[in-house]
Amino acid sequence: MNTIIYCRMSKRILCIFPNDPLIAYYKKGEIKKRYFNPKNFFDEVHCISLIEKDIDEGKIQKIVGTAKLKIHSVGKINLKNKKENLSGIINLVKEINPNVIRAYSPLIEGWLAANCSQKLKIPLFLSLHTQYDANRKLAKKKDFKKYLKLKYTEKFIEPFVLKSANKITIVYKIIEPYVLKHSTTIPEILHNKVDCDRFFNSESIDTLPQPLILSVGNLTPVKNHKILIKSMQKIDGHLLIIGNGELYDELNNLIKHLDLQNKVSIKKSVLYENIQKYYKSAKIFALAFNSEIESIPMPVIEAMAAGLPIIIPHPKKGNSEGLEDVAIFSKNDNISFGNNFKMILDDKNLQEQLSKKSLQKSKEFDILRIEAREAEIYNELIKHMNSRERNN
Repeated sequence: MNTIIYCRMSKRILCIFPNDPLIAYYKKGEIKKRYFNPKNFFDEVHCISLIEKDIDEGKIQKIVGTAKLKIHSVGKINLKNKKENLSGIINLVKEINPNVIRAYSPLIEGWLAANCSQKLKIPLFLSLHTQYDANRKLAKKKDFKKYLKLKYTEKFIEPFVLKSANKITIVYKIIEPYVLKHSTTIPEILHNKVDCDRFFNSESIDTLPQPLILSVGNLTPVKNHKILIKSMQKIDGHLLIIGNGELYDELNNLIKHLDLQNKVSIKKSVLYENIQKYYKSAKIFALAFNSEIESIPMPVIEAMAAGLPIIIPHPKKGNSEGLEDVAIFSKNDNISFGNNFKMILDDKNLQEQLSKKSLQKSKEFDILRIEAREAEIYNELIKHMNSRERNN
């Protein structure tokens, strides 16, 4: 037992169960420095990837900072074959011998992580980025097959994951009721993080059309990009949507149908290392997301860091994330968004006021502040585990 304690204290090792294969994040241009290793806290980071062959580690090294990165591609594991693959995953994690296991989902990835945590007595740090009960309601209306799967996980998967977690963080206050329904662990709000200096001090892109309204987000029903597209019909400006997803063709067809090709364009992806230039080139940032599921998505934080006026839907009561005096809250329809676009574009003083408020608010989400807290959480989990081992 003493040998294990010494080994764990001399080298810090993290094991991660990401929500998607890392190659998916790479293709979307979403590889962010130290995302999996705040403050370079760990010496090694091991990712368990549910795919036959994931990306080469060297292409995404910056996601773990200075740590050694190892990706373990274990093949597709789903609700049907999870049990037959579980022992192999547990043995793999046992061999890695991490100080902490981290998951970002209470679904299959979280279930595997929780089982490893329980079996190997390793602390589990669970981070949640969406409201799963609201996702279920949405799926019931739009995708009944997906809804049935989520009803299964609600009963047999999610409660186990949430109850197994030693620490739970959430990126929105709106997720808290979901956590408390399944667990006695009170979640800590740890918002998404952004490098404020990088976004504020960026150069703009001279070739982009002006005045530019920017929207960044996956092209899915939750993001409601149709509202933004329709809102441009009476606006003297250009809407640039950066994102890809299941609605790409449908949204492009809508643009053509409304004869808005000169006012609206969609760019599938931008490397994360260049995304700040697009924010810096815009006059307004807008996102018409479903406020039952999200309240302050990552692109909203990035836009504030760049000093952009923000237009987003009215939040669910009690879940404004302190944006009442920062953002313009809009009804989630094209007329309201259009009116707000016109109001801001026509008033330079208002643009300046909103820009200052955005910059001030963005400091709460600065990468140094959020990373410091993440590293503290990891340290607390390791110290607590080492204390328990010594007492045993």
